[in-house]
Amino acid sequence: MRPAIPALILAATLALPGPQAAANDSTASLETGELVLIPNADVRMAEEELHLSPDRIRVRYLFNNTGAAPVVTPVAFPLPPIRFDEGAGYAVHPADPADVVGFRLWIDGVATPVSVDARALGEGGRDVTALLAKWGLPVTLFTADADSADRLWQRIDGLPPEALAELRAAGAIAPDWGGGYVSPSWTAHLAYYWIMTFPPGRPVEVRHEYTPVPTHTFFGEADLDHHTWHEAACIDAGFEAAARRKLAGARYQTLSAVILRYILTTANNWRGPIGRFRLIVDKGSTDALVSLCRDGIRKTGPTTFEWEARDYVPDRDLTLLFLRPMDPG
Repeated sequence: MRPAIPALILAATLALPGPQAAANDSTASLETGELVLIPNADVRMAEEELHLSPDRIRVRYLFNNTGAAPVVTPVAFPLPPIRFDEGAGYAVHPADPADVVGFRLWIDGVATPVSVDARALGEGGRDVTALLAKWGLPVTLFTADADSADRLWQRIDGLPPEALAELRAAGAIAPDWGGGYVSPSWTAHLAYYWIMTFPPGRPVEVRHEYTPVPTHTFFGEADLDHHTWHEAACIDAGFEAAARRKLAGARYQTLSAVILRYILTTANNWRGPIGRFRLIVDKGSTDALVSLCRDGIRKTGPTTFEWEARDYVPDRDLTLLFLRPMDPG
C-alpha cells in the first residue's frame, strides 16, 4: 500500500508561489528552495550554508532535535507549480523529466534515495494525474531531446475525440480554439520527499545539490529605463552604471540575463530562527554582473560574494539577476 505522504507534499507545494513570467523569449523557469517540514516544535535548523550559481545549487544544513524523543517525519523539497498554460515546462531538458533538477541527497554523509511525487491539477484544482495517465500523457512536458519532444506533441495532437472531451471537461486542456492544436492547461506539482529521523542529543547533517532551471532572457537599456528588475533584484546605482557600460560595448546593445529564484521563507517551518546562515553567490565569470536583495553582502573572490547572519528569520525569497555578454554565434 502506498504511504499517505504525497498528500502532505501536495499541500506543501500548493502553499508555494508559482513561477513568474519572464520578459521576452525565455525557457521555462523553476524556482527551488528550502526543505519543508510539517511544522514541528522540536527540530531546529542550527546552521545553513547555501551556495547559489546559475549552474548549480548546493546546500548544507545542520539540525538539532531539542526534544527528549526521536522525531520521525516526512521532509519535502517542493518545486513551485509549473503552469503549462503560461508556456512554462515545454522546454527540452537533458534531465529525467520526472527528476527535473537532478536532486541528490546526503544525510550524515550517506547518499540517501528520495522519492518524487508528481501531481497534475486542472482548472479549478481538480486532480487529473490519473486522467493524464489514462491517455498516456506525462505530468510534465519536459523532454530529453528534440525528437522525443516531437513525438510527445504528435501524441498530444493525435488524441482521439473522447480523450479530448474528457480532458477538456476536467480542465486539463484548453477549449478548442480551432487550428487543430491541443493546448495543455494543467499545472504540474513536483516534490521530492523522504522520511527522516532526528534523534535527540546529537546534530544531523543534511546536504543536497541540484541543477536549477532559471529563466534565460535578454537584457537591454529598456530594462534599466523601465526598472524591469530593479525591485525584485534590488538593482542599485552601481549595478545600473556597470550594466550600462557593458551594454554600450555589447553586440546589439544586449546582454544575456539569467534570473535565478530561490524560495527561502519555507525555512520558517522549523523551530525558531536559523542559528547561523551563510550565503555564497558565485556569478561564474569575472565578466558577469550579479544583483540581489541582500544588504551588506561582501566580495570574497573574483566571482564570489558572501553574506552571513545569526538567528536569521527569512522574510523574503531571493531573486538573483546575472548579466553576462551574449555568446558569440
